[in-house]
Amino acid sequence: MLINSGRRAPPTSGRQEDWDEAREAYLLEHAPGLKEHYAAQQRAFRQIEEDAQARHPDPTLHGIAAAVSAEANLSYRKRTEAQLRRNFEPLAVHLPQDIESKRKRFVQREQRAWNRANPIPLTDERQRALTAEFVKTYAKAARS
Repeated sequence: MLINSGRRAPPTSGRQEDWDEAREAYLLEHAPGLKEHYAAQQRAFRQIEEDAQARHPDPTLHGIAAAVSAEANLSYRKRTEAQLRRNFEPLAVHLPQDIESKRKRFVQREQRAWNRANPIPLTDERQRALTAEFVKTYAKAARS
């Protein structure tokens, strides 16, 4: 079996994870623009995470205290409705979970928008062709 410098050796154990990892490396090597697409995607997703954290920061003790006092100032009916929506969880527990879910929704929405605006350069047909090439090439090497 030949091992080229800069290339990964083909998997010989037959473990599915090894084959998947080697196939991914092969696709990155042979699909034009795929590395750049993934690098741009990583940068964009990192920026989206930072934006989400800035838009929906973790609540501070001061922020929770302010929310508790604002809730205490509500009428009995409105306060009871708010507690029922939270299944009687205290606001100090509910508020961080609420902010986390808002942050997660923001991240998912922005990531989907980025993926729609920047389609992956590897089409299904090209991926199938490269996978077939990979299997043909490395199946021979694994048998040797």
